[in-house]
Amino acid sequence: MTASTFRLATAFRHGRTKIDDVYFEAPFKLMTPFANGRHSDFIVMLASPGFLKGDEAHIAIDFGPGTDSTIRTQSYEKVFDTADGSASRTIDLTARGDATAVFMPFPVIPFRNSSFMNVTTARISAESTFVYADVVTCGRVGMGERWAMKRFANRLRVFVDPPVAGSADAAGSTADTAAGEAAADSAATAKATGRTSRRGRPPKASAASAASGTGLSGARDAGPRMAFADRLLLEPDAFDYTEMGMWREFTHCGVLYAHLPEPSGEAQRIAAEDALVDRIRSHADAVGFTGELGVSRAIDGVCVRLLARRGDDAVDFIRDIADIVTGRA
Repeated sequence: MTASTFRLATAFRHGRTKIDDVYFEAPFKLMTPFANGRHSDFIVMLASPGFLKGDEAHIAIDFGPGTDSTIRTQSYEKVFDTADGSASRTIDLTARGDATAVFMPFPVIPFRNSSFMNVTTARISAESTFVYADVVTCGRVGMGERWAMKRFANRLRVFVDPPVAGSADAAGSTADTAAGEAAADSAATAKATGRTSRRGRPPKASAASAASGTGLSGARDAGPRMAFADRLLLEPDAFDYTEMGMWREFTHCGVLYAHLPEPSGEAQRIAAEDALVDRIRSHADAVGFTGELGVSRAIDGVCVRLLARRGDDAVDFIRDIADIVTGRA
């Protein structure tokens, strides 16, 4: 049983995206970044055969203002037989200011009798360009092992800061995030202890809110709002995923969330997201994507769900979408 941590912070210096801070414990490793102009690719390595019973992996990545980064993993991630236990991974992503951030690991393969839980939380600024994607398989298809896992659970939550009024600098975005998190913590504490306001009176603004000049009763939101949430739960003992309305004959399921920098008005944001939805659908037709594809607007951003028969089909199409969102296509 191991508990491992990987932390990375990026910063934009001298016209390039560079490592600002990094820390990792075995079996995590980080390859030397691949730089191409202002953009850098970071490859996170896991020097182990895969997730075993009791393994806990923690990943935290901070994308600094102005940076242009893509985070990938080295290869498909295997979850071995966890017997009567389980394995888990938590991912915390932060995109600050006008960062361009893509987090796109290789697919996860749950082995027979495995139990795995992945929880991802992203906190991004309204000015950021952000893409998160993951893919899971139904098992070791090449070895005839389908739907043999015990349990696979994946949760994703994305919070978007309100736009910084009159400024797009990182300091303002960071202050708003801190204020929002403090307000959320205060509300959660009040709910847990039963100390809620009476007779419709609003709660007092927190110190963090007062310091940032943003009260809970202000004209704008005090903190980040949940823009997208997704949960995938696979329990083959409880459901038949080969039926209509499920995976049917498909073997890979992927989800992608994309956030575009928010313009000044709601109508402009919706128009930009609608244009992205149309372009993704047109690209699927152009390349002849052979799986099932669904694209729609979320509360803030765009969501893509796809089913495929090959891992490469799912991964390649998701990479194409990331290139479209970031303007690299």
